Amino acid sequence: MRVCILVEGTYPYITGGVSSWIQMLIENMPDIEFDVVHLAPWKWTRSFGYKPPKNLKYIYEYLLFSSDFSKTNIAFDERELVRYVRQLIELKEERAKYFANILRVTAGKHIDYLLLSRTFWDFLNDIYIRYFQEEGFPGFYWTVIGFIVPILGAIQALPPKADIYHSTTTGYAVLSALTGKYYHGGKLIVTEHGIYHREREIEITKSKSIPEVYKKPWIEIFKLISATAYAECDALTTLFEKNQIFQFELGADFRKMRVIPNGIDIKKFSTIRKVEHDTFNVAMVGRVVPIKDVVTGIKAFDALVKEVPNSRLYIIGPTDEDEEYYQRCVNLVELLGLSGKVIFTGKANVIDYYGMMDVLLISSISEGQPLVQLEAMAAGLPVVVTNVGNCPEIALDPDGQSGFVVEPKDYVAMAEKLIILAKDKALRETFAQNGRRVVSQKYTLERMINSYRQLYEEVLSNA
Repeated sequence: MRVCILVEGTYPYITGGVSSWIQMLIENMPDIEFDVVHLAPWKWTRSFGYKPPKNLKYIYEYLLFSSDFSKTNIAFDERELVRYVRQLIELKEERAKYFANILRVTAGKHIDYLLLSRTFWDFLNDIYIRYFQEEGFPGFYWTVIGFIVPILGAIQALPPKADIYHSTTTGYAVLSALTGKYYHGGKLIVTEHGIYHREREIEITKSKSIPEVYKKPWIEIFKLISATAYAECDALTTLFEKNQIFQFELGADFRKMRVIPNGIDIKKFSTIRKVEHDTFNVAMVGRVVPIKDVVTGIKAFDALVKEVPNSRLYIIGPTDEDEEYYQRCVNLVELLGLSGKVIFTGKANVIDYYGMMDVLLISSISEGQPLVQLEAMAAGLPVVVTNVGNCPEIALDPDGQSGFVVEPKDYVAMAEKLIILAKDKALRETFAQNGRRVVSQKYTLERMINSYRQLYEEVLSNA
């Protein structure tokens, strides 16, 4: 069996989250050969964040904004493509079917040159006159080009021949996966850790760089890609049931759907030795980037210190992904007079720190089912998490509460919960015991690996 995993801007460069999940998946199925297709807007120069397992045969890299207008495909009928696109715009229903037809027609073909063709220019003029005539044409033109180029880049990122294409998003990566399915005849599995089109909708809605008139069409494009992926895949998985509601909204077939929770190496974290310390230590684990909302975590810690002066905050994770945001966090620490109490470790092994931590704080504004929450529970740490993704369901599991849940951005509520835990050692121990029990029963690595192995075998047996 050969499986090709398709990602956007994550593995093997970015650590944690989806990347950790991919590394565990490959490492724990040594009898299966894997390839990885990495799509990104630019060429990455940083080193790999993981040592590639022996059964990871090749890593292919494609640039979404790398157009080559010199290559053409004479056998390709550009008028057929434009006809499909016109139908796509004019139809109210079955758009996913027509978009799939476009992908089938273009699979394995080089189509960048179409952007310079008279057919495309006439089509563009028609769309402008019909829908955007009140806007300036230069702005319209470059906005449309900005929409189209990464889509063309993803479609032309033809993956290697594989039995199964396993996409980690319903964004650009799934366009490459669909191309592989149509061109090579493999099966397609889509795994959504977060719901991609909803995340893009939030980003676009909040964006100040995209004119309002173009926001709705751009959001609809991402919804269309997701709907097409749901319709064309052979299996659709996600980490928790709440995500399936959003998949159903775009027509996902329940017969294809599975919930496969994340899993962790329980023994690796449950055997961490506790280190004696005389401070109350709070851990934030992850990349120092806006989506993790480290700023709010620092504000919550500032309020904690006023009540529990001997507290310390350890921010454990890479600081080089968004240097401007990292500097903002450093400046805030200095402004609040917390230097010496807030420690940025940079990229580190959390096992080296968990033994002296008292609580895990997740202040993120968006999450799926964070591995760090499960790992902290296995290590015997109570948690304070935001009400995003699957974080609250895990923390408030009916078989045992392992922590508190607060709303995103509410640093006052975060601080209140941290103060409660700092002053109540018995409660910390109760949450710790509950967390260990829940994670060992429901979120084991063995369970996750077995579920994906069975899924791989199932989709191939339905050939």
